[in-house]
Amino acid sequence: MVLRFNSVYFSYPSTVDPVLRELNLEFHEGWTGITGDNGAGKSTFLMLATGILEPQAGKIEGAGGIYCPQRTDELPEFWEELFYDSGHEGGHIMSRLGIGADWPYRWDSLSHGERKRLQLGVALWRRPLLAAIDEPTNHLDREARAFVVSALESYTGVGLLVSHDRALLDGLCARCLFIRQGRAVLRPGGISRGLAEEEREAQERSRLRKELGRERDRLASEAEARQRAVEGSKNRLSKKDINAKDNDTRGKINLARLSGKDRTASDQYKRMENRLARIDQDLSAVDAPSRRKQGITLPAAQARMDRILFLPAGSIPLGGTGRTISFPDLLIRPNERIALTGPNGAGKSSLIRRMVGKIPEHTGILYIPQEINTGEGKAALDELLRETEKNRGEILARYSRLGSDPALLLQSRLPSPGETRKLLIARGVFGNPALIIMDEPTNHLDLTSIRLLEETLAEVSCALFLVSHDEVFLAALTTSRWDIDRRGLVTVR
Repeated sequence: MVLRFNSVYFSYPSTVDPVLRELNLEFHEGWTGITGDNGAGKSTFLMLATGILEPQAGKIEGAGGIYCPQRTDELPEFWEELFYDSGHEGGHIMSRLGIGADWPYRWDSLSHGERKRLQLGVALWRRPLLAAIDEPTNHLDREARAFVVSALESYTGVGLLVSHDRALLDGLCARCLFIRQGRAVLRPGGISRGLAEEEREAQERSRLRKELGRERDRLASEAEARQRAVEGSKNRLSKKDINAKDNDTRGKINLARLSGKDRTASDQYKRMENRLARIDQDLSAVDAPSRRKQGITLPAAQARMDRILFLPAGSIPLGGTGRTISFPDLLIRPNERIALTGPNGAGKSSLIRRMVGKIPEHTGILYIPQEINTGEGKAALDELLRETEKNRGEILARYSRLGSDPALLLQSRLPSPGETRKLLIARGVFGNPALIIMDEPTNHLDLTSIRLLEETLAEVSCALFLVSHDEVFLAALTTSRWDIDRRGLVTVR
């Protein structure tokens, strides 16, 4: 099985610039990591590879297979075939991924991590020649991630993997495709090796541009001197101010013109202009590194009250499971930085929803939920477009500094999950929040955006409440922890 892109071009009707252009690529068995900024076209690339989308120009050989999207809104098709497989393969995959027998029947009450595992199980059970997997480790706890990695390692077809999980891309992928501004470059090795090579190439381009720039400045200075010489020569050979009766001077000028002695400066100037034109061509052929100003400041403030939330000890039923979570008195103070942890399905999002409902109305909060469906993403974009020009400009400036191009956002009909998350963060800064709550904030974000978000949250002065399976992210930003175990008991430490 071979997948080939031959001069492939794709653009959405609402976009001015093409999403992907002149792609000439070839993929064989094994996993290829797909990386790029949010909105760069990674999911579009997977849909082209699997035949869901057709290119406007060029040809894709071998398109087909299974596309496993990053969203977990819908119960996946063909789940019945997996669950009622008469052989052993279905049971083996369900066991490997820890999929519960009742999951399809209580889809609405499943955590997004559980949904993701069922989604992957159905995709892998179908044993496609080509598997295009979009963000497989989003929402997953450590144990579930291990299940998923083991399942992906057993796949033997052509695999395309979009992920921000650096360890997964390094451990699983023999090559990585870097998508930038509609172009794509395939580099050998995992993401760490590919990023190092990309940085080396960027440094080399920067060095070459500096060398060409210095040479251009030298030639421009020399050309200016030659031009002055040419102008001086023209003045010397002009008869404009010579007396008509001054035959001696006029004769000397005629002799100089015939001999061509003063033509040398003009010829040298023309040669200099040609060299400058060649230098300009060389400069235009070397891509200048695109560096947007990055990082934002959230104008958050500490609440003046001694506590933002007090939730008396109690319990919350987890719908459809017959289980509950039980918690002691829970308190959030104005300057606290709290991590909420626990396995998939433990009830973390349920506890957050109870908390948000108990926070006093006058307390400013910025709450970004774990998953934002397509309707909410479109509504967020529509709200942006209804903003005043001044407010819209400020929001887009902050959005840009979280690592994405505002022009691509405005051209889209529906922002990607990563773009939607950044947009909600950029909008939220206007509320001057006293409490920021983020449920799995790194889901769907590219590697650069995760770093920028971490730097941003490290500087806020308000209370911070984060739910995440990313231990490095939590360790950098939080100082206390609420943990929910598999029995549904909340421990504060």
